[in-house]
Amino acid sequence: MRKIALLMDGWQRYFTYAWPAGIMARIRETNEDVNLYIFNSSGNWSRDEEYNEAEYNIYSLPNLADFDGIILDLNNILHSGIIEHVVNMVKKVDVPVIAIGREIEDFYYVGINNRRAIREVMEHLTEVHNCRRFWFVMGPEDNYENQKRVEEINAFLKEKGIAFSASDFFFEAFDYECGMNGFQYFMRRHKTAPDAIVCANDNIAVGVCEAAKSFGFEIPKDFLVTGFDNFDKASYYKPDISTVSHIREDVGYTCADILLRLWKGEVLERFHYTKTECIFGGSCGCIRQERIDEREYLRQQMIYQIETQAFEEEVLTLEYELIQCRNFGEMIACLTKCMPSMKCDALYLVVDSELNNYQERCGNLLKEEEEIFCITGYPNKMKVEFAYRDGKSAELEHTSIEGIFPMFESESSGRNYLFLPMHFRRQTIGYFVIRNAVYLMEKQYLHEIITTLTNAMENLHKKETLEYMNKRLAELYVRDAMSGLYNRMGGMNLSYRMFEEARLKNERLVIMFVDLDRLKYINDNLGHEKGDFAIQAVSAALLHHYGSPAIVTRLGGDEFLVVAKEQPKEEIEKRLARLRADITAQGEEGGLPIPLSISTGYVITEPDSDKDLDMYVNEADNTMYEEKTAKKVSRTD
Repeated sequence: MRKIALLMDGWQRYFTYAWPAGIMARIRETNEDVNLYIFNSSGNWSRDEEYNEAEYNIYSLPNLADFDGIILDLNNILHSGIIEHVVNMVKKVDVPVIAIGREIEDFYYVGINNRRAIREVMEHLTEVHNCRRFWFVMGPEDNYENQKRVEEINAFLKEKGIAFSASDFFFEAFDYECGMNGFQYFMRRHKTAPDAIVCANDNIAVGVCEAAKSFGFEIPKDFLVTGFDNFDKASYYKPDISTVSHIREDVGYTCADILLRLWKGEVLERFHYTKTECIFGGSCGCIRQERIDEREYLRQQMIYQIETQAFEEEVLTLEYELIQCRNFGEMIACLTKCMPSMKCDALYLVVDSELNNYQERCGNLLKEEEEIFCITGYPNKMKVEFAYRDGKSAELEHTSIEGIFPMFESESSGRNYLFLPMHFRRQTIGYFVIRNAVYLMEKQYLHEIITTLTNAMENLHKKETLEYMNKRLAELYVRDAMSGLYNRMGGMNLSYRMFEEARLKNERLVIMFVDLDRLKYINDNLGHEKGDFAIQAVSAALLHHYGSPAIVTRLGGDEFLVVAKEQPKEEIEKRLARLRADITAQGEEGGLPIPLSISTGYVITEPDSDKDLDMYVNEADNTMYEEKTAKKVSRTD
């Protein structure tokens, strides 16, 4: 089974579904054993650059050596550094590489012949309409296709001896606002209108026409306007926009065809152009030859609006339900309910295992979140948190994966897999995988669904982390920093509660008072570092021998209190002996020159007694003091 990797960036938040649609058409037509893997980002729309950079991280996910051919669409990437990174990454792999609409050294080229197409437009305007004064409202100045069109415009004007200057060109974007802004810019600069305004696409052309109307101009009476790409608005706008038509799916189809032929050993030329056709209409004073079915267009628009409204209602419902989710499992259940409307064969959610590891992260409250999740690349091991296949949630035998294969390798041919990044701003937390997603890409539904789910996951993650951190902070408030035991306030509150519960249940407790022997001597003669060690050693031993449900408290200095469930006196003495031996051993291991020891005293409570906890603690303290006094009498130092 051969595998093709398609790396591309969407325009704004829209998918360029024509590429995979064309590729899959050629694969299915030939019935070759080939599958397509699409790695798509949306990194050119947000004003948050850290968000955009995280989008581009999806290109780091695949090991490109696993593929038999690579197709690149880098035209929408606005960051030259990202383009350079992807090109360098791809050049390290010894497989055929095709660049769509962009000439890159060593790679095959597939796309329209931008120079030839724009020349036909210029020839029409000059030869048919005798235009001599032009304004040019173009897309981004660093866009490859835009550059080729501008180069050819310059060459054509020089060739024809038509005067022009740099001030006749306006560069911005490929959208409606660019047309509006461009026309206003020229009117401020030149005051009078030209013979024709040539636009980089139909969106811009419509923006120019609308801006011209606001200035009192009439198209094509006052000047001519041309677009490019033959979008719907070109045909149905009044006047209809003169444009350049090309079937975008043909680009994907040609890419797949080239790879199939190369795999068979054919030697092919580097440049492959798909067909273009100039369509001249009302915006340049011509009559469009093709017949426009406005009723069919309106029908399609109505259906689209109905479907879009239904989808938006589903997204709103999903968003509301996700907000109510208390944990990740409930969130997955919500996602499962919306899957049928997505009309895909399968969907997988793959996440960094650190996502739900917030308890460990909160163990160090000063640790930055950026140190946990990947900023560049993906973890070696990840986890499939959710799998949906063939109309139902799927139970996977193995959820831990390394890389994308063999998990997403299919024995059936003619399938496509779409990989989409998932991140909390700049922090990469995983990715989505959708099998046979061309329908979703065409309908442009995916971005809203994924954004909704990602935002909900981020909010839940922050909520869970915050709740746990609050618990940790509350615990720190009642804990002794040096020993890790409860401090006096926290320990005594819990002890009072345990004492009252035991009285209500008619149960006995053991109240033990513990004093660290000779702490002042250790501090004065061996140093406070050794004194701290002694406190920590006794604390660790107490926790080990009297852990939960017992309550172990450091009352302060060298004094400790243990409140535990009743045990037979014989068992109490055995545990005390083990405790003393443990403490002595720790002292020896820690290099103390004197034996590390404790003095203890304990009492057993009676449920029907009138004594409160403080009275029992005083009794245990007095018993401990008797032992401590006896030790002092017997000591010689």
